[in-house]
Amino acid sequence: MEDGDLLSFNFWPSFADMMLGLVLVLCLALFLVAAVMAVGTVNLKEVEGRQMKMVESIASDYGVKPKLLPENRFGIYFTGANDPDIEIDNDLSSQRITFSDKILFEPDHTELKPEGQQVLNVVGGKLRAQLGLIREIQIQGHADTKPSQRYRSNVELTANRAIAVFDFLKDKVGIIPAEHLMSVTSFGEYKSVQRKADADYDLNKLEVDNGSDELRRRNRRIELVLIYRR
Repeated sequence: MEDGDLLSFNFWPSFADMMLGLVLVLCLALFLVAAVMAVGTVNLKEVEGRQMKMVESIASDYGVKPKLLPENRFGIYFTGANDPDIEIDNDLSSQRITFSDKILFEPDHTELKPEGQQVLNVVGGKLRAQLGLIREIQIQGHADTKPSQRYRSNVELTANRAIAVFDFLKDKVGIIPAEHLMSVTSFGEYKSVQRKADADYDLNKLEVDNGSDELRRRNRRIELVLIYRR
């Protein structure tokens, strides 16, 4: 090659080649993003399907239809009460099953009522059937602001109630915590139904959230939080 040829030789790709390369990279990136979004959509649809299967299956055992409540919640009524006996709240990655205060325990007691054991048998059977889809089960105990007369605090009261549910699911239903993660948490009166994740929550708001018989009744509850695999 002559010196003149060396000087005229272009080692850099042409502008058209560069633009073509950029277009190919952009197309590949868009394809990957679309693929990831499609997988996420399928997973969310699968979680939603699992959650609705749980809702409908529990209601079916009581011969009733679940009632759609605000904020993607479902109420299951089988004792004739105005409030739902079981309320189920579906979220993107979890499902919260709330048992009303009258279903599982007598006031200020921690022994499961016979009716409560029957309810846990029904719900526990649904849990056991879907254990392969559930990553974690959290059992949460809650109370209103009325002090317990039998225990040192409402935290102790609701801790013992949550433990009673834990033991029943383990010993009677057959959910083995060593194989399927299951935990107990007691909030006492400090996490009302209305309480959100706001940083300025205080005793005044807690009192407002327990300002009527209806509010206090809703705050006395046991919740099962199911965290699904995705």
